[in-house]
Amino acid sequence: MRHPLSRRQALALAGLTGAGAVLGVSGRAAADTTWTTVSHRGIRPDDTNGTTGLANPSRGFRYEMSYNASDLTSPWPHESGFAGDSAKALGLLEAKYGAGARVTQLYFYLWDYATTTIPSSALANIQKIFDGLRSKGYQAVLRFCYDDDVRSRRPYTVQDIQRHITQLAPIVAANRDVIAVWQAGFVGAWGEWGPNYYNHQNWPDATTAIMTSLVDALPAGMDTQMRYPWLRDSITTSSVKSRVGLHNDFFTLGGGCCEYYVPSNQWWSTYLEVTPTHTMDGEMPWDKGQSADPNAWSTPIDGLNAAKRLQTLRFDTLSQVHNATVTIPAWRTTTLTKAQATAAKLPVSDGYFTDSSGNSVPRTYFDYIRDHLGYRIEVQQARYAKLPSGLSVQVDLVNRGFAAPKNPRVARLALLNRFGQTVSTVDTGADWRTWLPGPRSETSEPAAAPATQTITGTLPLPATPGTYFLALLLPHPTTSAAAYAVRCANASVWFLAFVKGENVLATITL
Repeated sequence: MRHPLSRRQALALAGLTGAGAVLGVSGRAAADTTWTTVSHRGIRPDDTNGTTGLANPSRGFRYEMSYNASDLTSPWPHESGFAGDSAKALGLLEAKYGAGARVTQLYFYLWDYATTTIPSSALANIQKIFDGLRSKGYQAVLRFCYDDDVRSRRPYTVQDIQRHITQLAPIVAANRDVIAVWQAGFVGAWGEWGPNYYNHQNWPDATTAIMTSLVDALPAGMDTQMRYPWLRDSITTSSVKSRVGLHNDFFTLGGGCCEYYVPSNQWWSTYLEVTPTHTMDGEMPWDKGQSADPNAWSTPIDGLNAAKRLQTLRFDTLSQVHNATVTIPAWRTTTLTKAQATAAKLPVSDGYFTDSSGNSVPRTYFDYIRDHLGYRIEVQQARYAKLPSGLSVQVDLVNRGFAAPKNPRVARLALLNRFGQTVSTVDTGADWRTWLPGPRSETSEPAAAPATQTITGTLPLPATPGTYFLALLLPHPTTSAAAYAVRCANASVWFLAFVKGENVLATITL
């Protein structure tokens, strides 16, 4: 027998969404229709879990893990505890770098199979790692590669890569829920498209052939990414290039040997053009406390300028594993004020810098970047009216994040009964990828608040009178698991993580 929501859950829902004294409910007339309005607010630092961040899919800080597909060992000594078990590896990463991420970079090294067919045992190993991510509610920034700059370079051909893409496409499609983006990979050390046995990156026809095969294998709505904009530009087929975003694997704001994502670079206009609509990932270099690499970075990267660059180039994800003993600690201990964020044309989320008494509260750069990478959807107001045709609903919201959502989702309205069951639902037809953030910080675009978006729908009325919960749901296209639904950035909205990830906007008596 299905039980109703627990007393705690029911009280929380009623307290957060049912009372006008809490949410400012009022009636208003529009033509001959009486509407009820429920106003919502953002998350303040003194709210419960107000400083822990929202763990939403496909965005935010990320971890990193690597596996040899042949036996699920890692090529790297510091990942020796990860062997064979990605759920365990994520637990170790959470303990070392802090919990709260929902994304990890995931490398699979195909060194053993560079010039042969990937055997079924290796494909089963890959599936095992995906299963571990799913058990923890994580997604992967996915990369397959051969060379690791430790073992000898492998003589893989374009045809080898294409054969492997064909083999890997079904397993990627079957695990669409745990993959945020499938990066180009394959070519060069770590799949970054640097020097390799045949130097495929020097030949536009080879680049185009590889990227055509990869784009053809992508699940619907998913991007791929390349590190170097000039290689993206060398793709000769425009329809293929249109599915390719970027990733910056040496984020330093201009220092060092390999930082190309700066305003003085000749490709800056390309970055501004591509990043608003294509997924964007990045990582800082390893620091000298982590690596003996001569390019290791030992100076903290300025938090304010980092936030501006991440916002300007619409970053969705950023590694918190890289530069974890230099820059990340600096970001964790350096404060950002509302005045600084406003002056820098950075988004200021409702209540983010103010406690419940109205006092100003500085936030750290780490918290601010964590909370604003990618999208950050805040509900402003919900309105509903009972009509002969059903329950008419309007919801106003804004995106306070650095970026627009990049992967497709349905925006759905629902009525839930006291058991948490959906009794009525309607797809609004809204494309949440059009929910744009505010102007970019490092451009001449004038400062402005993000545009308010309004979604609408009419819900069929339930047959049985009673109390119902009005909810907004942004589910993943291929799973109803709450871990992959989007949680709105509101303290006045109850997120039903124990159901399907509904954002409850109001309690309604019908």
